[in-house]
Order: sequence, then C-alpha cells, then structure tokens
Amino acid sequence: MGTIAIGDIHGNLSALNDLLGQLRTDVAGDDTVVFLGDYIDRGPDAKGCVDAILEFQRQVTAEVVCLRGNHEDWFLRTFGDYGRHSWLLGMEAFDTIHSYSVEAAVALREAVSELGPALFLSRYVLPYDLFFENVPKAHLSFFEGLSPYYESVDGICVHGGLDPQVTGLEDQTVEALLWGANGFPEEYRGVETVAYGHWDNAELDPRGWPQPRIVGSTIGLDTISHGVLTAMRLVDRRLFQSAQHRVSGSAV
Repeated sequence: MGTIAIGDIHGNLSALNDLLGQLRTDVAGDDTVVFLGDYIDRGPDAKGCVDAILEFQRQVTAEVVCLRGNHEDWFLRTFGDYGRHSWLLGMEAFDTIHSYSVEAAVALREAVSELGPALFLSRYVLPYDLFFENVPKAHLSFFEGLSPYYESVDGICVHGGLDPQVTGLEDQTVEALLWGANGFPEEYRGVETVAYGHWDNAELDPRGWPQPRIVGSTIGLDTISHGVLTAMRLVDRRLFQSAQHRVSGSAV
C-alpha cells in the first residue's frame, strides 16, 4: 500500500504515456496514484493528456486522485465567465485550445488581435463558447471534480504547496494550495511529507538530468520543463521518470 505522486504534465502526452506505461505494471490495488495538477497549457496535447488519465483510471485497480492546479483553476474561471481572460492571456492557453479545436484557437486569436490593448482596458466577452463546446462533457466533469489536496498516511499531496504559517491543513487557503506561499518549502516545519508540483524547481544532476527537489519533509516533483515527467512513491521514495520528451506549443 502506498501513495504515488505525479508531477505537472502540461500537455506533454509522450512523457505521460511513457510514465503511465511504467506505473500500469507496478501499482497495486491498494495503492493510490495522485496527479498533482497542471495537466494543460504550454504543451501541445492537453486533450490527449486528459484522455490518457481517464483511460488510466479505468485500467488500473489502484485509486486514482486528480488534484487541481493553478492552470485548471483559471481554466474553470474562464468557463464560468467569458469576460475573464487571465487564463487565456497568462497561462499559454492557446496550446490547450488548439488541442481541442484548431478553429476555436484561430477565432480566439483573431478576436484578441482585433481588440488589441482595449482588451485590458474594458470588459469584453470573447467567443470562448467556440472552444468549450468542443470540450467533451467527460473532460469538463474531470476539471470540475479536481480536488485541492489529498492526504494519506504517507503525507500530503498538493499542487502549489502550503502556507508555513498555517498549522491545520483544513485552514490553508485555496490560493496557498494552488500557488504555494511565501516561505514554502524552506520554512515548512510540519512532520508530514508534502509532495507538490508547480514550482519548476528541479535539481539537475551532473548530467543535467532533473531530479526532485527535496527540502526537509517536502518533495518537489515538477520536472516537465525539462521534458521529463516525474513520480514518486512516498513511503519509500522510489522514483519513476519518463524518458526525455521535449515538446513545442502550437503555431496557431
């Protein structure tokens, strides 16, 4: 029995498939596999990554838990308000949109270009419906059902981290859970192991290969900017990593 935490994916389907292929033959029915969030944006195949995670859930007997990252949080805010553009403009979201609909990506880029600076000065509604109508209902349910954190006997799994000044996990703000907080991870003094993503703070070994950043009881697993997807079994610190799969975003 063990908790296996998986770092940020960011649309890198090749790395995800590589890692999941390893885990399928290793996880047992009493294991829990926890995805730490940020499935979308920056890489070219967010849609394929969500499909792969849903398929993995169906295939394995282990429990599979999916956490919400800050990218999914802003995605959902736009889903609820077409006048809110922080996801589109601040998260390299066009790669995600392109993976679901090339036509929607072209139309939204044109709309942004036509508005220019006015988009930042007044409230404008963009045609996000062209995108969201191409997102399968199962995917929307996936995004809406993402959890802010997961806790087990092995430790705490979270996307961004914890506020070191807040003692109780239930007292942490959503912002701290998704984005981290000042002083984390260096000032975290809790006894529980905390596995997190988000920070792109991998340690590089002499070969330039990314390794988790371990500070005290914290384990940073966000290595995907190096083209490598990383997971760890928390109870014994066993490491799983994909081969290096570098990707580039869409040209649209």
